Amino acid sequence: MNNAPAPLLLEDNRVPVYYSGGERISAFRGGGSRATGPEDWVGSLSALPAALLPPGYPPDTGVSRTEHGSLRELVAANPQAWLGPEFAAANGTETGLLVKLLDAGERLPVHCHPTRAFAQAHLGSRFGKTEGWIVLAAAPGARVWLGMRDHVDAEQMRGWVARQDSTAMLAAMNELPVTAGQVFYVPAGLPHAIGAGVLVTELQEPTSFSVLAEHDAFGVGPEPATLGLGWDLALTCFDLGGYADRLDELTPAPRDLHSSSGGRLRSLFPVDADAYFRAWQAECTEEQELPVTGFSVLVVTGGAGTLSWEGGRTPIECGQTLVVPAAAGPLRLRGAVRVIACLPPES
Repeated sequence: MNNAPAPLLLEDNRVPVYYSGGERISAFRGGGSRATGPEDWVGSLSALPAALLPPGYPPDTGVSRTEHGSLRELVAANPQAWLGPEFAAANGTETGLLVKLLDAGERLPVHCHPTRAFAQAHLGSRFGKTEGWIVLAAAPGARVWLGMRDHVDAEQMRGWVARQDSTAMLAAMNELPVTAGQVFYVPAGLPHAIGAGVLVTELQEPTSFSVLAEHDAFGVGPEPATLGLGWDLALTCFDLGGYADRLDELTPAPRDLHSSSGGRLRSLFPVDADAYFRAWQAECTEEQELPVTGFSVLVVTGGAGTLSWEGGRTPIECGQTLVVPAAAGPLRLRGAVRVIACLPPES
């Protein structure tokens, strides 16, 4: 009898945050969930930090649930099967990956995330928070802001933060229109903001570290806005270099990995992202192999079909999310279905 873990469907896993949204997540998932809120943590072994947890929520809020229990507990009980022997030997029970469905019901604040080096030095973490976005839906006129157009002096940025001058901050940044299907790469340190009406699949390092240059308007005080570090240190997180001539680094073009009459497989993020996460987009028209041989999180973004693995298969359809153990081996799609496979960093 084969006792190896198999791919599992994931429940809607909303996490409380300080901004509004969530209707597009509910619509994407088919409207059957009663969960609310703008972030659905998918395939998550991470819990929301206690300092960010509102009263009444359990301490493991954020960890994904399956029909067989908590994903964190499943991985801890059998890390080699879930993560693969080599990955588990190097990383224990840590995937290094957090996937979210994020629906911005309002413009998010201008903020950035610490690098790994900063997090190791000041936050006691091996992970910073490099992230990437795959746009699933965008309202007409939706925008994102990525990086400064031209170099900004640190003292000028300090003045904008002290005055909470969001107009000046946004005016100095690259403002980009958003449409469904776009991909954005957001290295740690890059100032950014997602505009209202944008639904993304977000891949990121598994932390909740954010330094909020804007915070008053979102009801966040200076202490949590600076991760408890104070502005002198927290502002050193920001990459204030100019990106007007470097936007191609932040808006990568997908790379074809395989194409046939049965479908197409593309890598969505640049090679620089491989140290943090990877994402493959499979567009299956008849039959398409997903050569995943490790832990992965699947987001079904269109159509319907069948997912097969060594020892089983299951029907899948748009709006579902699944977690796949390494022991499942290579995956195969059948039918007219689109899937984003979210993968941990390379070991």
